[in-house]
Amino acid sequence: MMPTIQAATFEQFRDPDGDAAAAADLPAPQPARYALQPGLSVRIDARGGVLLCLRPLWALRLNQRATVLLAALQQPRSVAELAKAGSDPVPADITAFLDGLWRRRLLVWYPPIPVFWPKISIIVPARGRPAATRCCVQSLLALDYPADHREIIVVDDASTPPLAPVLRDLPVTLLRQERNIGQSAARNLAAAVATGTVLAFTDNDCVAEPDWLRALVPYFADPEIAIVGGRVVAPAARGAVAAFEAVRSPLDMGVIAVEVTPAAAVSYLPTCNLLVRRDAMRDQGGFDATLRVGEDVDFIWRVLRAGSRARYVPEGRIVHDHRVRWGDWLNRRADYGSSEAILQQRHPESRRLMPMPAVDLLALTVVALVPWLEAAALWPGVAAVALFGAELLGKRRKLRRLAVELSVGRIAIALGREHAAALYHLSANAVRYYGFPLLAVGLVWPGLLVAVVPLLAVAPLTDYRRLQPRLSWPAFVGLYWLELAAYQLGIWRGCWRWRTLRPLLPRLCWRR
Repeated sequence: MMPTIQAATFEQFRDPDGDAAAAADLPAPQPARYALQPGLSVRIDARGGVLLCLRPLWALRLNQRATVLLAALQQPRSVAELAKAGSDPVPADITAFLDGLWRRRLLVWYPPIPVFWPKISIIVPARGRPAATRCCVQSLLALDYPADHREIIVVDDASTPPLAPVLRDLPVTLLRQERNIGQSAARNLAAAVATGTVLAFTDNDCVAEPDWLRALVPYFADPEIAIVGGRVVAPAARGAVAAFEAVRSPLDMGVIAVEVTPAAAVSYLPTCNLLVRRDAMRDQGGFDATLRVGEDVDFIWRVLRAGSRARYVPEGRIVHDHRVRWGDWLNRRADYGSSEAILQQRHPESRRLMPMPAVDLLALTVVALVPWLEAAALWPGVAAVALFGAELLGKRRKLRRLAVELSVGRIAIALGREHAAALYHLSANAVRYYGFPLLAVGLVWPGLLVAVVPLLAVAPLTDYRRLQPRLSWPAFVGLYWLELAAYQLGIWRGCWRWRTLRPLLPRLCWRR
């Protein structure tokens, strides 16, 4: 059972030499609050109620006490507010129930605003970029966070010329290395001398928004959370690559706050926007300095394997100056791809899950076989329709058992969205990992191109519609394919180096 979360949990962070005045300019303390996830609704009936979701389609029967509590969570409320308004006077019971639903991702948790804000050590590894490094540090000095509860440590990793002159007038600790040791070793070096109870990492090509720490630090009220990361956004777009990166950067985890796990939609957090408990850093021995790419993923997964938890919170934002030169951009994507092999060797629990939706695969089979078998090729389509119909009827029966009445049309639309999402993820996997082999098969057997090309186009076209980049759709799709071609070459390079095919051998998830 998850422990009760209260603002007083932050007492462990209190600086005995400080006082509450250090947080005078920050929001007033308040307890944690809960709310239903967007897209969920509570339907009340004589038996209690039903928690209903249409994307994806499912329903959960509730007893009367649960119905009263969840119906009140259409707006964020604290446990005290729920106990006062409801029939259950025991806050501990309410907390235990809500924490269980939060673990199942049915609720949103808004952490308590603390009474005492912990001391933060902000660590910036830097090599070159003197003007950008100064700009980064200036943004950190302007943070909306108590100045006496914050220190900034910059590691000059053998920059030529040294960074000391551009930082001389700024109140930072500068650690100069005469030999390049790499970002991971630089972060570990700074962590060893840091005095904060929380370590905040960013890079010298980043600028922090004023409320960066204020948005992320409260999540450490949960003692099980050892890592919190925020969103990485792009500056104003300058050119096609910059416009693409503004919506498709692998550092940007999106707008939805979620828990971070190897199998989740957000499976890692980049070190340019990462907060870590110092104890967790110490227990894991820091970042692996032998890894020049993927070290952030490896560190986070080691912390999770040890039993701690991690959260992604998009409100804590860092602006990252992405690579926009074609060569730098593609080389970096190949580097990211090359890290998959060693990461999956070290963390077999992270093995990729690849959806295999039978209805969608049968539809693609029809497209591929029509040029060869003509009318006979329609039989897989008949099978697809039959499977979809059986799934629809099965869902309708289950909903009726829960006393939920939805029209056949609404159920069909909901299932259609689920199949479209499964096809999108299948397409994204195909482009990222198997684009070259699929195109090679299509060139050998040209008739298969009519199925291969749509499969490879679904993900980029969906992302174009969803992300609305400042690019034409042909330009976006072309950059999408080019980016993932570089990533795929990197995967093969990593497989060759580490003598493994793990990145290319996912777990298949079959469904109707």
